[in-house]
Amino acid sequence: MSVVFPVWRERTGLGLPDVGARRRGVQEPEPETIGRAQAGDLRAFESLVRAYQSDVWRFAYHLTRNASMAEDVAQEAFFRAYRAIGSYRGTARFSSWLLRIVRNCAIDAYRKTRKESVMSAEDQATGGNLSSVVDPPDSVERTRINEAIRHLPMPLREPFVVIEILGFTYEEASAILETRIGTIKSRMHRARAALMVALEEREVAGEM
Repeated sequence: MSVVFPVWRERTGLGLPDVGARRRGVQEPEPETIGRAQAGDLRAFESLVRAYQSDVWRFAYHLTRNASMAEDVAQEAFFRAYRAIGSYRGTARFSSWLLRIVRNCAIDAYRKTRKESVMSAEDQATGGNLSSVVDPPDSVERTRINEAIRHLPMPLREPFVVIEILGFTYEEASAILETRIGTIKSRMHRARAALMVALEEREVAGEM
């Protein structure tokens, strides 16, 4: 799936190419690129958007469970990051700082809609699941896992996505989610257990 942010283009006047190759884990930008973006270089910030838009959208999608809302959250997150990048001091990974903004935007979106689960029938019918985003897209097993992840309660889904899908450490997940490491570990244990149960139930149901 290509992710394009027209609102970002309207606000900055910069075009954005489609997302290309998928990758595992989240890479960190060059400090020089961050420095130029902090100095007001819009092209430098555009390169940051280009590097992170896929991961930002993917995280937003897992939080919102709605493709359209995920795009809105991603656009707002990049705009907030653009306005706040001067406050980034490098004490945490840039990706951790950015995903914390994404999470805050998702929370604001929840408050605006006043409900957590907003996956519409239209989204479901038009491929709102993440099977086209997480490798491999044609894997039946991956599709089953994505579906099970999407049905995890938010407190369990957040750390699972940050650690298992985006590749952050427990310490980094703790910073992104602003939650103690002990709680993160406990929720990860519960998330894995819940996923195992869900996958087993789906496997049994498929055999019936």
